[in-house]
Amino acid sequence: MKLLRVNMSDLTTVFEDLPEAWRILGGRGLSAKILSAEMNPAGDPLGPEARFVVAGGPLAGTLAPSFGRVSVGAKSPLTGGIKETNVGGPAAQKLDRLGVRAIVVQGAPADGGLYLLRLDKDGARLETAEAYKGMKNYALTEALYKTADKNATILSIGPAGERLSKGSSVASTDMDGHPSRHAGRGGLGAVMASKGLKAIVIDDRGAPAIEYADREAFRAALKGWAEVVAADPRLQSLGKYGTTAGILAMRKMGSAPSKNYSSEQTEGYKNLSGPAFDETNRARGGGIKGCMPGCLVRCSVTYNDKEGRHLTSALEYETIALLGTNLGMSDPDAVALFDRIADDLGLDTIELGSALGVAASAGKMTFGDVASALALLDEVEKGTEFGRILADGVVATAKALGVTRIPAFKGQAIPAHDPRATKGTGVTYHTSPMGADHTAGVSYEEPLSKEGQVKRSRQLQVWIAAIDSLGYCLLAQPGDRKALRGFIVDLMRARFGIAFEDKDIFRIGTDTIRDELAFNQETDFHTANEPDPAFLRTEPLAPAGHVFDVDPEEIATIWADLAE
Repeated sequence: MKLLRVNMSDLTTVFEDLPEAWRILGGRGLSAKILSAEMNPAGDPLGPEARFVVAGGPLAGTLAPSFGRVSVGAKSPLTGGIKETNVGGPAAQKLDRLGVRAIVVQGAPADGGLYLLRLDKDGARLETAEAYKGMKNYALTEALYKTADKNATILSIGPAGERLSKGSSVASTDMDGHPSRHAGRGGLGAVMASKGLKAIVIDDRGAPAIEYADREAFRAALKGWAEVVAADPRLQSLGKYGTTAGILAMRKMGSAPSKNYSSEQTEGYKNLSGPAFDETNRARGGGIKGCMPGCLVRCSVTYNDKEGRHLTSALEYETIALLGTNLGMSDPDAVALFDRIADDLGLDTIELGSALGVAASAGKMTFGDVASALALLDEVEKGTEFGRILADGVVATAKALGVTRIPAFKGQAIPAHDPRATKGTGVTYHTSPMGADHTAGVSYEEPLSKEGQVKRSRQLQVWIAAIDSLGYCLLAQPGDRKALRGFIVDLMRARFGIAFEDKDIFRIGTDTIRDELAFNQETDFHTANEPDPAFLRTEPLAPAGHVFDVDPEEIATIWADLAE
C-alpha cells in the first residue's frame, strides 16, 4: 500500500510505501498522524508548508458495505485547529484498488497557477487547469468527464474554494457523476485551493484485484452482515426516506433549528419530512440510492425538479434543517435549490445556512421568503463584499453585522442538533477537536438530562473517531453496535491476516483523539473564538423550555484521563 505525495511547489508526484505502523489505519486517524508528523500546528493553514490529505479506509476497495467513506484532512482556516471531514461516493474505493491509502499534498505553485491531478493505474500526473478557473462544480465535472472515463471519481472545488472562503467544501462525485457529495466542514476547500488544486480525477480501470489473507472468511462475514442490515428497523427506515426522516421528530423536540435557533416555529415544516419529500420526489422520477457501490443501506436522496430533471443529490437532514427550517423555509423545492446552489459553488450547507440565519435576524433577508434568500445567494456567487462574508461562515457574518448572538462553537456553526434539546451533543461540540460537528458524536440518549452526558460524549467521540479511521459510514450503524464491532474484527482479520481484536477498534479511536488534541494544543483553536454560544445557557428552547446546563467544570474533565 502506498502514499501518494504531491509537491505543488515543483509540480512532482512520488509514491512511497505506507509505513508499517499505519498499515491498518486510514481516514481520520491516518490524516491526524500525517498532519501531526509533517506540519507545524501553529502554521498558516493556507500556507505552502501546510498539508492537505485525502485518505481512504483500509477496507474501502473490498466493497465491504459502507466502508468507502473518504476523509479530507488539514488545518482548518475556519476553526484554526485540526480538521477532518469525510464524504461518501466511490473515491476511497478507487484509491484502495489503485493501492493508494492517502494523497498528501504540500507546497504551492510558484507561478500561482491552477492544476489538475490525475491518478490511475499508470501513476499520477499534474496538468494545468487554467481552462477550468472559476468554474462551478457541475460545469467543471461535465467538462472533465469529456477528458476522463465516465466512471472516474472527481474531487473538486468551486468558486468559493478558489476565493479561499472559510466555509468552502470539497465536492466528490456520486455514482451518477454528480458533484453532490461534499466534505463540507471546516473550510477545507480553501486549503485545496491554496495548493493550486482545482480537481483530482481518480480512475481505477485496469487496477489489480484486491488481495485477501482469507477470501472465504471475508465472504462469510459479508453474508452475515447482510442479514443484520435487513433485520435492523432503523437502517430499513433510512433506506426508505434517507435522513429526511429525521426532520419531523427533531423539529417537534426543538432539536432541528428554526429561524436562527429561536423558539419560533417554522410553519409548514412537515412539508420537509421524509414521507412528504418521498411522495413528491418519486412522482418526478427521483428516489433513494446508495452513495457508493456495495452499500446495503442506500439512504442518499436524489431529488428532481418539477420537470423531472436532476436538481440535487445527497439531500440530507442537516441541509434541510439549516437551509430550510433555520431560514423559516418549508418549500422542499426551494430547499433543494439552495442545496444545488451551495454544491455548485462549493460551500458547506451547514455553515452557509447558519450565516444566512444570522443575516435574516439582522434584517438582511426575510425568514420564509425564498426570493430574499436567493438574492443573498446571488451575492455569494458574484463575490460581492457581503457575499464573501457569508461564504466565510456564521462567525464572520455575525461580526460584520455587529451580532453577538453567534450559533457556533470554536468558530464553526452549530449543526442541526440544538444542544438545549440534546445535551450530550452539546458536550461533544464543547470538547471535540473538530469543533461543532455533527459527525463527531451526536447523542440522543436521555437528551434532556444533564447527568452522565460527559461520559456518553466521551465514549461516543472515541467510537466515531475509530469508525472514521476505518472509513465506515456512521449512518450505517445498526442498533446493535456489538454486532458492528464483530463485523469489523472479522473483516480486518480476513483481509490482512492479523490478530485484530475488539479492543483494537477503541485503540484506534483513542489514538486519533489524542493526536488531534495534541495538535490543537499548539494552535489558537481554543482561544481564537468564543468557546460556546452564551445564549444556549440563557434562552429556554421550546417546546420543553430547556437550556444547555451541563456543568462546565465537569465538561472540562472529559479528556483528563484519556488512556495511554
